[in-house]
Amino acid sequence: MRLAAIDIGTNSTRLLLAETAGSGLKVIREELAATRLGEGIGGSNVLKRPAQARTAAAVARFLEAARAEGAVRVRLFATSATREAANRAEFLARVKALTGLCPEVLSGADEARLSYLGAARALGLTGLVLVLDVGGGSTELIWGEGEKLHAVESLKVGAVRLTEAYLRSDPPTPAQLAALEQQVHAALAPLAARWRGRTGQAVAVGGTATTLAAMTQALTVYDPRKVHGFYLTAAQVESLAVKLARLTVKERRKLPGLPPGRADIIAAGAAVLALAVQDLRLPGLTVSAADLLLGSLYDELAHRPVTGGGEKA
Repeated sequence: MRLAAIDIGTNSTRLLLAETAGSGLKVIREELAATRLGEGIGGSNVLKRPAQARTAAAVARFLEAARAEGAVRVRLFATSATREAANRAEFLARVKALTGLCPEVLSGADEARLSYLGAARALGLTGLVLVLDVGGGSTELIWGEGEKLHAVESLKVGAVRLTEAYLRSDPPTPAQLAALEQQVHAALAPLAARWRGRTGQAVAVGGTATTLAAMTQALTVYDPRKVHGFYLTAAQVESLAVKLARLTVKERRKLPGLPPGRADIIAAGAAVLALAVQDLRLPGLTVSAADLLLGSLYDELAHRPVTGGGEKA
């Protein structure tokens, strides 16, 4: 039985197609479109109509692909940019008019929970674990053991949001970087006070983490098998963050492992990961290619098991 999930993020829209295999799920297809729905939202809190249009078009394309490949159910959801937008009803209506489906708008807590669930199931995590998910509009941090959650936090320090708010020069100035770092330190401070030095294993999910893993390996072609489970030391994360901040967007686009569409926001995303590692005193991060997309499907199966006859999305 095949299921699909479509994630409407602040920076990108993504598709995951999976097939049930016993009590688990086998990934069949993954696809991403850099739709940048949250473009400019930090200043206006409004989703721009061109961004809405290209995002809705990507959703329609992914939905058609999922159904063509036999998905009997599609879970469609939106995250930070949509939930914070003053005109989110307009965007949701646009997507429904084009696809027939109205996206579910995840809360920050639900986004975090699903990210944790996806990584936990994919990596078989045990003991006390921290999962970090740096997105375009927000960063989620989740502490748990197995599938039991101890703390779930969603911080408004995403890669797109921080880039637009602080990194306005190319490359960023030292003053801009300092202002960004101050904002991230302030957001992390309450969590650092509680959790510093207590985490057994730290896992990073999301586009920033997978990009840093691909860059560390200088992958000219992205290979999730080489990225999933890859360990980034604290020194590697910090070194990459410093390097990226010193380069122009044009120079970044030439780096192996860095998708061109992420070149303008990767410095901010890397800074968030580096500062989290620093403030929480983490020795490093295990990268998971599985995140809230996979987690959303496990969650779907837990609450709405697929019947023998299946059902159409």
